[in-house]
Amino acid sequence: MDNSAQNDYWNGPAGQKWVRDAERLDAMLRPFAIAVVDAVRPEAGETAIDIGCGAGALSLMLARAGAQVTGVDISAPLVQLARQRADAEGLGAQFQVADASLWRPAELAQIAVSRFGVMFFAQPAKAFHNIRAGMAPGGRLVFACWQPLAVNEWALLPIATAMPFLKEAPAPPPPGAPGPFAFGDNAVVESVLSESGWSGVRVSPWEGLMELPGASAEETADFMMEIGPLARAMADQGIDAAPVKAALVARVRELAGETGSTRLKAAAWIVEARA
Repeated sequence: MDNSAQNDYWNGPAGQKWVRDAERLDAMLRPFAIAVVDAVRPEAGETAIDIGCGAGALSLMLARAGAQVTGVDISAPLVQLARQRADAEGLGAQFQVADASLWRPAELAQIAVSRFGVMFFAQPAKAFHNIRAGMAPGGRLVFACWQPLAVNEWALLPIATAMPFLKEAPAPPPPGAPGPFAFGDNAVVESVLSESGWSGVRVSPWEGLMELPGASAEETADFMMEIGPLARAMADQGIDAAPVKAALVARVRELAGETGSTRLKAAAWIVEARA
């Protein structure tokens, strides 16, 4: 299966942005990592795989609980940062630069987890079949993936605010195309996992407010323009950033109010299955 487009993306400027913003992104996404850990309930000594581990935040949470973790990600810059973080804490987590749709662990794993790292496979069913092949019988899979864009205000609001400055509305991706919202339809998630041999599939909603990074409206606006669907739309259309940022700053100031923080609605699925 050809995941070369994702390889190029995550080893290019996008990967470097995620390295630069790792601390802020991990803080923003921490509620979802906690939800995954709470669902999988790791025990000391269990072997675990973190799929699309990024800078290793979820891997390190499992390692602190005593699991023997291997994080796998296609992005070399993010894996390098994950290794540095593990070394700094003296944790034994291991990290591999690899495509999880093809890679398998040397030892069958008892746990497989992911925090928004499973929606980018070119052929999802084949990828999850390969992941299952690396699991011990009865092994537990738990991952977080986004519900549809339409119910994720954190991603939708920046695009709506920037619409007057865009040349055209961003085209929705083709059904099933790799991307952040590829598993927005929970029926698609269930179908992919069942087709790839997983059993006991359970999809539970996570809905709440997510705090965006930024100590000021300007910083939060910069974040909105660099991470998420708006960033891709601006890059694709060659949009002048200045008027977009001004509009975002004004909108963020409206939203932040007295607290000074920008909290927007987020909706994800917490998916569980057994090998």
